[in-house]
Amino acid sequence: MQLNQFSAAAGCLAMALVLGLAGAQENAMLQIPPSLVECYNTSFFMNRDNRLPANMDTLISLIEKVENSYAWSGVQADIRTVAVSLLHRFRQDGIKRAPGINAVDGVIPYSPTGFQFPKFKILLSRLIPGNANSFPNSSLTSVERCSLHFMLSSTFDTRQRGDENTVCNQLSQYRAQRLPRSPRKNDDSNNFVGDVEWLDTRPKRGRSSAPDSKYVQLGELDYESDWAYAGADGTSQCPVEDGLVRTRWGTVSAGTLIAGVAAGVQQQNVQVNTLLALSSQRRANWRSQSQTTNSIDNRWAATLAGDLAEVTLVQVPVSSSNAASVGATGGWNDTVLPHWYFLSQRVNLEATDAEIRGGLDGLILAKNVANWRTQASNLKLSQLLRMYYSTNGVLSSGINACSRQSQFTNVAPSDEMEAQTSAFAQVLDREMQLRVTLQPSAIPQFAGNASLALVTYVPQSLNDVSCTATSNLDLTDVITPMTNLYIYLDTSWQYSNIVDNVAYIVQQLNIHPYASTVTMLSAQDGSVIVNTTSYIIDFYQQWNVTTQAQYSQGFSLPNVLRSIQNLTQNLMNEEKTNSSLSGHSLVALIIPNQQTVNDGDSSYAITEIQYIQEQIPDLRFIYYGGGNIQRFASFVRDPTQDLFSLTVGSTAATSAGPVAKRIIQIPRRIINPRCGSNWYTTSWGTDQLAQYVGQSKVNFYRVSSNYFFGAGANRYLTIQSQNGGSFIICTSRTYAWPQQNSTTSSTSTTVDQSCTQISGNSYSYDLSNACDGYYTITQCPDLYLSIQATTNTSSCTQDACQTPDQWRYIMSMVNGGCYSGVSGLAASLLTILLALMLQRMLQ
Repeated sequence: MQLNQFSAAAGCLAMALVLGLAGAQENAMLQIPPSLVECYNTSFFMNRDNRLPANMDTLISLIEKVENSYAWSGVQADIRTVAVSLLHRFRQDGIKRAPGINAVDGVIPYSPTGFQFPKFKILLSRLIPGNANSFPNSSLTSVERCSLHFMLSSTFDTRQRGDENTVCNQLSQYRAQRLPRSPRKNDDSNNFVGDVEWLDTRPKRGRSSAPDSKYVQLGELDYESDWAYAGADGTSQCPVEDGLVRTRWGTVSAGTLIAGVAAGVQQQNVQVNTLLALSSQRRANWRSQSQTTNSIDNRWAATLAGDLAEVTLVQVPVSSSNAASVGATGGWNDTVLPHWYFLSQRVNLEATDAEIRGGLDGLILAKNVANWRTQASNLKLSQLLRMYYSTNGVLSSGINACSRQSQFTNVAPSDEMEAQTSAFAQVLDREMQLRVTLQPSAIPQFAGNASLALVTYVPQSLNDVSCTATSNLDLTDVITPMTNLYIYLDTSWQYSNIVDNVAYIVQQLNIHPYASTVTMLSAQDGSVIVNTTSYIIDFYQQWNVTTQAQYSQGFSLPNVLRSIQNLTQNLMNEEKTNSSLSGHSLVALIIPNQQTVNDGDSSYAITEIQYIQEQIPDLRFIYYGGGNIQRFASFVRDPTQDLFSLTVGSTAATSAGPVAKRIIQIPRRIINPRCGSNWYTTSWGTDQLAQYVGQSKVNFYRVSSNYFFGAGANRYLTIQSQNGGSFIICTSRTYAWPQQNSTTSSTSTTVDQSCTQISGNSYSYDLSNACDGYYTITQCPDLYLSIQATTNTSSCTQDACQTPDQWRYIMSMVNGGCYSGVSGLAASLLTILLALMLQRMLQ
């Protein structure tokens, strides 16, 4: 009777699963699904350089774009919906190219034949149910869709490439030097062998234009030799691993990571017998195991137990003495724009270092996400990843990527890991075509060997970056960048020589919705190369080797100045329309090559810059160029801080790092939006701006004296705490970064500042007579202030919250003034016209 009841229940579950598969889980089928064909029927995406860089910031940006698209379409998509739909829409493990098969009409030489596919099929069809029916496909470009697919889908490309002598030799050298260490602050290039960069391994070819404009079908190019594979037939000594993203704390398997979250938000335990009854291979001896009472926790199967089960079945039975080997190190071709991840070995790849990290991170998130959602009910997937891959951790829990090794024994007890690995291996054995036939009694023993190997490997050999904090914190470590950045690029630079440097700067500046924006323009004529965007993935797609070649080469400082003046004045007028106090710094980053500025251009530029500084007082010019950078000293406010040399051949962190730090340090601007670009208003009142500050972070602001020079009654800048939050507010008229905690101060001298704390109430700074005793605007010092959160008891739920543990406060400008530094606008315009005439006469 019990057996009949069990069979009936299994049959009902099987029918439900089959119906689910038919309706949504096409990725679990034995071919490339229609939704992913676009990534394989063109040679464009086979060149990894045409995909988006495989780093965590890219993945978060893509997820944010999906989350925002759901919201704009009116679909209520919580963290479960987003995580599950990403897996069902984009992930398919084990895709390999069929050897010796050319692409012809109707034939795509790829299919999921790798050993990773059976595990993936079980997860998607039986343990992480769901679909991608409501996924907003149109919200992503084809480059974004296919980049997501390749980031989430695990596989290996073991074909010979022809560069093995260089790549494999360097891998072996770095592998011999593997030593655990602590990270240097904000130095992404300083990472262990799993993230090491070989600058000369594979020359940067640069991304091409999107396939929408140049859609090349496989077979129309010499696919095998066009972009990578020029070697002889055979297996590479250092194959390529796919499905990874690079982080500051080690490379991780992204698909495994997201699967852990998906399983954690819909955790379930399924009886082994139930899954065995659904097996596609009904072996004769399956009934001998039918009396087991073991169950499989989908959180384990989606993460560590899944990979260890592959070790159990694929590796251990054919190894000497049934020993298990886990871990495989590797390295990226580039730490700024990673596209190729080369492994240091070609055997025992069932649990690589990246898969171990992804599995452990996924399991940590899976076992904690339910509790975190009770603290932040609107927790988003992008927010969870941003917190976990940060120094602060998730919601003050102290749990983050750099603590994964210390979390290992807590989240993955050895007994539980062995039991889960053994249980899942029994199910996986029914789905995999192995080289050997296993007796059921051997599987638990082999699973124990695999689990023991991991227990030994993680603390001794994973070689992860530690969480050890340094006492010498940099000021930029406590600042959340919020800027409007305009990059003027001299396109005579060779793209491959500067792409890492420019991308490195942009990556440090928090280019995300409700945060920073970036615009790139030609330094010759001001033509737009990259439209203003708050998505860093747009920046990657719009600027590439093909698009750069379409713009005039050279550097014209007068054209740059005219362009930035128009753009920033338009921005000021938009802020007037939106009644926005800004809350962003304003930076023009100019990247000239070797070209100098002639006398005529120099005279015009000096006069024009003076006019710009008076009309757009918050705009900061920074030069990052080739040659003698001091030739631009006359065109910046502070040559000691705003001039940087761009040296080809230096690492991006060394060359571009100081530029990024300088931009981050520029305080956010607080304005009177009623002034606009013409500095005139007939209305007075209050304008407000919501701002957010994260845990252990400080927001720095500057209020230009242009907004309070003349005397005015009841003129204030106020800060109002929200939801009972407590804040420390510091002000200064001389120091740009006042703060109560002086440990991040770059000077040991006494700072003229004043600090106060508010809790549930407001703070006001009286600007009514703040310029008494000064005769000109330039003499009157600006107001600098900082805001730092101390306590907060509520979760931040607004769309602008980058993480739910941010604190919200309201800044208000009350009766701000509008005082332009131009004395006699007509006279200034005449001076500029005379300078322009002189410029043309000297040319």
